[in-house]
Amino acid sequence: MSQENLSAKAAKAAAAAARQEAAAIEQKRQRKIRLIGGLVVVVVMAALIAIPMLSNKDAVVPPSSALPTGVTSDTYGVKVGSAWTAAGADKIPVLQLWEDFQCPACARFEEASGKALQGLIDSGKVRVEYRPTIFLDKNLLSSNTAAGNPDSSKRATMGFGCAVDASAAEKYHAGVFAAQPADEGAGFSNDTLISIAEASGVTGDALATFTDCLTSEKYAGWVANSFDAFNTAGVSSTPTGILDGTEVTGDVLFDPAKLTAAIEAATKS
Repeated sequence: MSQENLSAKAAKAAAAAARQEAAAIEQKRQRKIRLIGGLVVVVVMAALIAIPMLSNKDAVVPPSSALPTGVTSDTYGVKVGSAWTAAGADKIPVLQLWEDFQCPACARFEEASGKALQGLIDSGKVRVEYRPTIFLDKNLLSSNTAAGNPDSSKRATMGFGCAVDASAAEKYHAGVFAAQPADEGAGFSNDTLISIAEASGVTGDALATFTDCLTSEKYAGWVANSFDAFNTAGVSSTPTGILDGTEVTGDVLFDPAKLTAAIEAATKS
């Protein structure tokens, strides 16, 4: 074989090797581009997801959310009864009650001890603060929606705030639990809540104001803030009663005689 043929073969081999090396380099470059591009997409998507989440949180729970009459942002609770402004109020025990208006156990508590507790409220022997929560809206989402009453806990609680403004907090509170559907998850319609308000003594112009307050969701921010406080407090169930900082056991909470005795025992001389 001539020297010329050997040189030609060597040149072809070198060219082929060069092409293979170039192809390998190009493949690595393309993989790098795809990897970087994928990471950019992930980062951008995460940012796009995070921004609405932050925006939604700010929109649902704005710092300046409207509060029902007498409600303050330290607890977002509804204080009922004259004991809060009575002389020597600091000696009167405080009972905080965490409740969800769709909670069957809360309705049973109201049925068992509600009248006795209301008697203590009316006589100025206890400072009661209702702490509303709406965790059952998530648990009952499917059944509430199927019944045509989504977000029933939220709407009942917004109505509670509207009833506070109409000086009908206690009657509305008792009325909602009394009207709680036997079928858990059926929920409350706006019409039902308006009827409860009317039965609680909210009539005429006051009822029109209540209706506008409810349907405009005036107190949606307050409800969200109260629910956030519920989660932050780590309350595990409803109803939960806290008497002067100490949780009340179920056997006391559901027994009107024991609950009355516990409240009277907590009164400071």
